[in-house]
Amino acid sequence: MSMTVGLNSDMFRILSQMSRLQAEQQVTMARLATGNRINRASDDPAGLIALNSLNAEKAAVDAAIEGNQRSQSMLNVADSALTEVSSLMSEIEELTLQAQGSTVTAEEKAAYQAQIDNAIDSIDRLINQAAFNGKKIFNGANRINAYTADSSDITDIRVYSRDPNVSGSLALTVNVTAAADHAHTDSSTGFDMNNGLSAATVIQVTGKLGTATITMSTLASAGIKAAINAQKQVTGVSASVGVSDNLVFSSTSKGSDSFVTVSVISGDATMLTDGNFSKVSGTDAEVTVNGTDANATGTKVFYNGTGVSLSFNIEDDTPGTHTITVAGGGAEFKLGTDSSTSAALGLGYVNTFELGRSDLGYLSSLKSGGANALTVDDNDAVEIAREASNQVASIAARIGSFNKYAVGSSISALQAQQEGLVQAIDPIQNTDYATETANLQRQQILMNAAVSALGLASSQQANVLALLS
Repeated sequence: MSMTVGLNSDMFRILSQMSRLQAEQQVTMARLATGNRINRASDDPAGLIALNSLNAEKAAVDAAIEGNQRSQSMLNVADSALTEVSSLMSEIEELTLQAQGSTVTAEEKAAYQAQIDNAIDSIDRLINQAAFNGKKIFNGANRINAYTADSSDITDIRVYSRDPNVSGSLALTVNVTAAADHAHTDSSTGFDMNNGLSAATVIQVTGKLGTATITMSTLASAGIKAAINAQKQVTGVSASVGVSDNLVFSSTSKGSDSFVTVSVISGDATMLTDGNFSKVSGTDAEVTVNGTDANATGTKVFYNGTGVSLSFNIEDDTPGTHTITVAGGGAEFKLGTDSSTSAALGLGYVNTFELGRSDLGYLSSLKSGGANALTVDDNDAVEIAREASNQVASIAARIGSFNKYAVGSSISALQAQQEGLVQAIDPIQNTDYATETANLQRQQILMNAAVSALGLASSQQANVLALLS
């Protein structure tokens, strides 16, 4: 081995290694101090690109979850308002039933009417006051707009949801292929009204609205019809004279859910023989929308397809073709992280001027002075109240269904996505303290060893001086 006093390559190698160790030690201490694995782009260039992409995706997911949770809160407010309205509707329906019959005095009927007026006013107040974040929910701003040129034939159009990603208006072709019909007895059979009653007769009539036991003591045909028709608000069944002068029972509404059943309990012998009728049901209209069969209950039609969900009533169900145009609107909810996941929900149709049906009457007409107030003879108060109650329940169910299956499932899916992103981000972004502490100890040991080695390398030139002394 030669002994020189020139440049010492060993010293430079050791100094180079110490420099690298010092740089590594700075990175390790920065990670331990900040808790971040990447503090400079040079720490992990590829990891930084992945981290930025994952963080951007996580930010979008976080925003979507927050938006859906706010949507859920708004829908809960709407649901609570409709729950109160539904409770009031049940009371109105009960009051209209209690007010029926000849045993109810004028004073009692006036008291029932006052309660109905108060309940109707309360419904409008609740609907007008329902708000979230300073915005009214049911004031019309969240309604999905639709119209038809045949407004006298197609009425009560209610659009419950639509696809907001479809630009412009949507035209729906409605084709009525068969009309709906009442449930009614065959006019060629039954009790002959020309014969009158030989004795007081008791019958039980059952229809869509309920059952009534009716006593007919008169011998005149007009009195027989009047006794039955006096209970039609309870039963949903009316009486008329058929083409052969026979007593005919008919449902007051059309559709397969309307029916008539008559049982003669006692009385006139002919009535006991010819006046019984087993259950007879009505028929629903047959309708297609854009060539697809729609569901119909009587003259009320429900359609789901082409990105929309709506219902409407066929005022004139004579077979023919009509057009409904969905023009847009509704409360829009962003369910995911991009615009394609948006949905529009129609929130409306729950004020007392819209609850009901055009061919039957609306809930507001039950108030004092209205066309179907309790003081008006032959009113449709019971049927209107029941129809309005069903509509409120249907709207509440649709809101609840959207809240649970659209918003709720979106939150669950987004939370799972959020969890996956956090798991992917964590090892890239955050410091593994166990690993970095071990690295720091290793670096310190190596640095101490390098310092010792540097001392040994320096001693070689000192040995040359010893030879000269």
